[in-house]
This record gives sequence, structure tokens and C-alpha cells, in this order.
Amino acid sequence: MIAKTIKKNYKWILLFICSIIIIAILEDIYEKEQLQIDQEIYRAVVLNLRTEWLTAIMKIITNIGGAYVLIIISILTIIFIKNKKTGIAITSNLLIVTVLNILLKNIIERPRPEGYRLIEESGYSFPSGHSMVSMAFYGFIIFLIWKKFKNIKLKYIFAITLSILIPLIGFSRIYLGVHYASDVLGGFAIAIIYLIVFTSIVRPYLGIKEKNLMEKNKKDMKQRRKKLRNSFKFAFTGILTALKKEQNMKIHFTIMLIVIIAGFIFKLSAIEWIICIILFGLVISLELANTAIEQTVDIAMPEKNEKAKIAKDVAAGAVLVTAIISVVVGLIIFIPKIIG
Repeated sequence: MIAKTIKKNYKWILLFICSIIIIAILEDIYEKEQLQIDQEIYRAVVLNLRTEWLTAIMKIITNIGGAYVLIIISILTIIFIKNKKTGIAITSNLLIVTVLNILLKNIIERPRPEGYRLIEESGYSFPSGHSMVSMAFYGFIIFLIWKKFKNIKLKYIFAITLSILIPLIGFSRIYLGVHYASDVLGGFAIAIIYLIVFTSIVRPYLGIKEKNLMEKNKKDMKQRRKKLRNSFKFAFTGILTALKKEQNMKIHFTIMLIVIIAGFIFKLSAIEWIICIILFGLVISLELANTAIEQTVDIAMPEKNEKAKIAKDVAAGAVLVTAIISVVVGLIIFIPKIIG
């Protein structure tokens, strides 16, 4: 009974465990405490394992999780895989998780380890970019191999090889002295949560169907999962539709991208990033709601109607007020940095 329950809900159990790991690490980071795991692994790896031949191997392995290799693999998948949706999904996955990692690094702002680096790296330390992006990128490829490969032997060979490669990339970052062990562990945990969400969203797009459950009492669970996936699918479809058809939505997204780039340039603090992200969400959410109201009113009252006009104007006014407030807050944050 317990085994069946775990099998049925393993994704949610894994998501919960990863969330606890992330929260525990972040708590110590924000309290500026030295984590016990970082001290122990530093003594075990950096002080006792380093040799010239192993350092050469670790540098090769760490490059396999680097940007250049992952970008090349993504381009090759688009060129050589017949199903273009698969190549697009792999490339989109790399782009999304990279942006997410950069955002988290700049929000948390944990300095890198000092004094024992074997290679030079810039930027913040938590979460480890190589670890997080490699887990998400190669983990997604394992997912695709497991779902799409028909050759059982090749399926196991590729899946096992990549499953070994991912922790080796994380280990190489600790060995080379550019990350704490907690950076790597946190990066893996965040990537696993991300993968659970991402694979659930792209399943319908890639035509990957869940296997039919053998027991009848599992059908309800499958339907609930399908509804959950569909809710994400419909929500993203709504956002993309508004982005394609609504000029204001394009303007909001353009401004958001400009602010994000400016935030990296001027090195916003964690609080400033949080404020900006909340304002992004408010403006875009209200614009989506405004679009929905306009469409609903047009369907209900295609002819001219004063009350319908008032409903549209009030919804548009709500967006405008929030946008103006966002601009004012943005100026308060950025003007001192620009002048300074």
C-alpha cells in the first residue's frame, strides 16, 4: 500500500523533498552561516583528492556543463532531429533554465568561495549554474530518451551515461573550487523542481502521453493530472495569444526585458529584484485581465453600449494606474544608480 502510494505520488514527494533542501540551504545562506556540508566536503575533496591528472579530467567534465557545449548540442538537435518540436523544446528548456539561474543568482547574491579556485569564474555562487542547468538540460534529454527511444539497450545506455554525467559536473565545480557543495546541491534541487513543472507542460506539445494505469481506481488520478496539465497549457496559450494580438502586451514585455537587463547591469539588490518582479506580475496580470474583459464584453454586446464602454475603460484604467506606479517605482530604484 505504501509502495503504491509512493509510486503514484513520487513527483510530489520529490518536489517536497527538494523544496525542504532549498529552504534549509537558503536559511543558512541568509544568516551567513558556514554550512557543515560545505566544510566537510571541502576537507574531503579540496584538501585530499586534488591531483594533476584528476584536475585535467575535472576541467573537461565541467566544460561539458558549460554554455558553449550546451548551446552546440541545442543547435544540433534543431538541425538533425526530424521532429522539430523536440529540438525547439530542448532549446527552450536551456534558455528558460539559464535565465532562471541568472535571476536566482542575482537575487540571492552569495559570494563564491575564495582562496582555492583552480579556474576563474565571475558572478555569484548560489545556485551553481553548471549544476542547475546541466541537471535541467541533460535531465530533460533523459526524459525524452526514456519516452521516445524504442531500442531498450540504447535507452538504458544513454540514460545511465547522462545520469552519471550530471553529478560529475556538479562534483567538478566543487573540486575546482568555484562553488560550495551547498551551491551544487541547491542547484540540483531547484532543477528537479523545474523539470517536474517543465515536463508536465511540454508533454502535450511533444505528443507524449502518460501510460494507461492498470488499476481502475487510478483513472481519477490520471484525469486530475490531465486537468492540471491542461490548466497550465491553457494559461500559457492565453498569455501567448495576448502577446501576439495585443500591442500593449508587447510593450509591457519589452519594458520588462529592458528592466531585467538594466537590473543586471546596475546590480539590483535582492529586495529591489523582488519589487520589480512583483510589479512585472501585477502589470502583465492586469493587462491579461483587461484583454479578457474586452473580449467578453465584445461577445456579450457587439453593438455600441455605454455600460459596455464604461466596463472596458475602467479595466484599461486599472492597467494604466498600475503601469504608472511601476514606472515611478522603477525611476526611484534606477535613477540613483544611474546618477551614481
